[in-house]
Amino acid sequence: MSFEINWHGDFGILWAYEKERFVVTTVFEDKEEAISIAKEIESWSEKFTRLTIIEKKDDEYAICCYQDPQISKSNKQIGLFRTGMRQSSGYEQVKPMIEERPPLLQIAYAKDMIDLSTYEQISSLVPMRKCRIISEKKLEKQEFFYEKTANSQSS
Repeated sequence: MSFEINWHGDFGILWAYEKERFVVTTVFEDKEEAISIAKEIESWSEKFTRLTIIEKKDDEYAICCYQDPQISKSNKQIGLFRTGMRQSSGYEQVKPMIEERPPLLQIAYAKDMIDLSTYEQISSLVPMRKCRIISEKKLEKQEFFYEKTANSQSS
């Protein structure tokens, strides 16, 4: 069995608050991809889910989300990684909520990311067990092996 993760990165991010929990919604413009990823993440074991936000130089951040592939029973090993997002006022507002309590993850589809009337929820809310906000320098640590791998593949 391979411990490599198949990273998906063509998505947008929406921040929301639902059911007294913070929600990170990844929005895909490809409905088939959104459905495929939703099916996979809904089977993730809460104990082994990871959400890492990597604060980078130039006021940017990346988001990395996966289930530990050493534990996973799936043969697909899907992960979500997107970089190049700005640490704007929106991110600064949600950061304390993320630090306070691990958020939920959700997959959505939108025919057009700018037009929210095309938005469609695809997955249920998936709890994230470990949530960390780190600096890019910490990617050198072994505990962030998968985050470093995703980051280097996107460069």
